[in-house]
Amino acid sequence: MRNYLRPIMIFTKANLLRFFRDKVYLFFMFILPVMFLFIFGMVYGNNFSTFKIAIFDEASTALSGQFVEMMTNMGDGVMEKVEVVDWIDAEDRLIRGELSAIVEFPEGFGEVGKENAMPAGEVKVVYGKNSEQAGQTISWIVNSMATETNYAMMGQRPSVTVKSESLAREGLTNFDYVFAGLLGYTVLSIGLMGIANLLPGDKESGATKRLRATTIKPSQIVLSYALTFLVVGIISFLIMIVLGLLVFNFHMRGNWFSFAAFTAISTMMMLGFGLFVGGWARNEAQASALANLIMFPMMFLSGVFFPMFMMPGFIQVISRFIPLTPVVDGIRLIITENYSLIQVLPQLGVVVGWGVIIYFIAIKSFRWE
Repeated sequence: MRNYLRPIMIFTKANLLRFFRDKVYLFFMFILPVMFLFIFGMVYGNNFSTFKIAIFDEASTALSGQFVEMMTNMGDGVMEKVEVVDWIDAEDRLIRGELSAIVEFPEGFGEVGKENAMPAGEVKVVYGKNSEQAGQTISWIVNSMATETNYAMMGQRPSVTVKSESLAREGLTNFDYVFAGLLGYTVLSIGLMGIANLLPGDKESGATKRLRATTIKPSQIVLSYALTFLVVGIISFLIMIVLGLLVFNFHMRGNWFSFAAFTAISTMMMLGFGLFVGGWARNEAQASALANLIMFPMMFLSGVFFPMFMMPGFIQVISRFIPLTPVVDGIRLIITENYSLIQVLPQLGVVVGWGVIIYFIAIKSFRWE
């Protein structure tokens, strides 16, 4: 075992020294992810223009139906009703940022009581702690509707009121959601922008051909490249996390150990794709074409830059078969919803499965020149 690992460590050290002397690699591995962080951080620092709400009409009266109709038929797409399974489903969506608020018309709303000659009741608006601005805006809109309804009741005293409250559970800000995707992009860029071009360059320079004359095995070369870029990935993640904390007020809600373990395993899996591309390609032109063919579907269909729930249904189905999707989902669940490694076992299982498959293919398809 010692004789097997020693060449890997020596080759990894040599690769790291070479990497940090190459300005192009430094740009793609460190500067480019940071640029995306600042661009999307500034864009998603604001709330979305359309408020997505879940409506629970427990009263089913004429007055509650009138309110529901007014909210769902507002012009300019101000409010969009989202269908949910139940209250728990609505809360979970609110925490994940899929909803701006939950509006409830409780039982008895809109009924005529002994004290009120006109229909009365209280509308309940629930919003997340991290979306108070959106929640308060929705409360103001519903309150305006209530005021108009009260005036329409022939000068009767206000009989419809609005109650606003913040959900006790902490939810996502827009930046939190996008930040998880950007960390997924970092995993992708480390795996496919580095090794995929470095290995073919070594082939063209004759470096791998000379190594073939030694006792080193393809698996040792593959693992040494993987360890090299795992170290690079750790540094890149540290830069992203520190900037997220200091500049964009990112809050880690999960466990740092779970996050580190999951991202390390995910990075190793994604490095397998870079090793496959770089090991199979004979030159940088072949590597670049194949890397782009693999990278772009992952980048745009895995929830990296755009939340999955905003995509069409058939795209969401396709994305489940893309290797980067469980990576982004797992990171997002850990850092925003405090999931443990046990809770993200479904995502971790898919990541490990892809890792076993792609490393087997990478070693078998490796070309020395």
